Amino acid sequence: MSAAHPYQSSSAALVKRALVWESAVGWTPECLAEGPEMLKRFHASGFSFASLTIGADWDKPEPTLRHFAHQRRWLENQPHLRVVESVSDIRKAKTDGLLGVSFHLQGAGPLAYEPALLSTWYRLGVRWIIPAYNTRNPLGDGCHEPSDAGLSMLGRAFVSEANRVGMMLDASHAGIKTSLDMIEHSSKPVIFSHSSARAIKTHERNVTDEQIRALAQRGGVVGINSIGAFVAEDNSSGVAGVVRHIDHIAQLVGPQHVGLGLDVVFYQAFMTQLFDSSPLMAQRGYPRPPWADVKPESLPEIVEALQRLGYDEDAILGVLGENFLRVASLNWQ
Repeated sequence: MSAAHPYQSSSAALVKRALVWESAVGWTPECLAEGPEMLKRFHASGFSFASLTIGADWDKPEPTLRHFAHQRRWLENQPHLRVVESVSDIRKAKTDGLLGVSFHLQGAGPLAYEPALLSTWYRLGVRWIIPAYNTRNPLGDGCHEPSDAGLSMLGRAFVSEANRVGMMLDASHAGIKTSLDMIEHSSKPVIFSHSSARAIKTHERNVTDEQIRALAQRGGVVGINSIGAFVAEDNSSGVAGVVRHIDHIAQLVGPQHVGLGLDVVFYQAFMTQLFDSSPLMAQRGYPRPPWADVKPESLPEIVEALQRLGYDEDAILGVLGENFLRVASLNWQ
């Protein structure tokens, strides 16, 4: 048997030491059949933290609150998981060998677009929110909205209130102008939790170099999405494709502004149903599922690829999780 390549042994050791952050794990009711097994895979693969999408823009407050309450109770009773609410909680979960889990909202529908509800959801454990998801809502335009009109007056009030209560703001799925308005108006760093680089793959869900530069100037981080539609022209995925996006952002603004938002699609049947029920997804550049992505077990390969490109240990630890932790520490209260 041949000896392990030096990169392979060092990448495994680095994964073991690192605090590894995944920004986007589907946890709306449609995702729950396969969700528990996927969290076990993240844990077994060396991830330290995963944020769960507990509601989306089309969800209403009462059913989302009911769903959240049931899911938080279930998660708190899993022996390999720990519900976390602070950076120190995440680090303690890592030390204890557990997967820390927290919550976010992809769209402000569960708040009925009401800024006053941000503090309530924050106290319940939601730690970041996407104000506008793909299309227009009362707060601003999503990334597929042709007008690209930016934040509304209500949207600006929403950003200010999020800053006040400690809710991190996420510009994934937002329109270009909306995201730039969010970055400019926010007094704290903003994230793109799961968005890849439009310079590498042209897609409305991906972010432009202008957006990346604006985000980096205010201290934010982009989490790279591994779904093939956002990674490569032929809609394929893979470690090489994901690392190409990581490297583009690192070369553009520095490795301290990029992380992981793999967005693994373990609910392919639901996405196929969604695609087939509406022409919107095909019109906006999405292929019919199943979609390619990068699974959590590929984590050592991501590290090895970054090592081969010459990234040092501190830069890799940043990409794996420390960059997002830095932004969280500047937002959360």
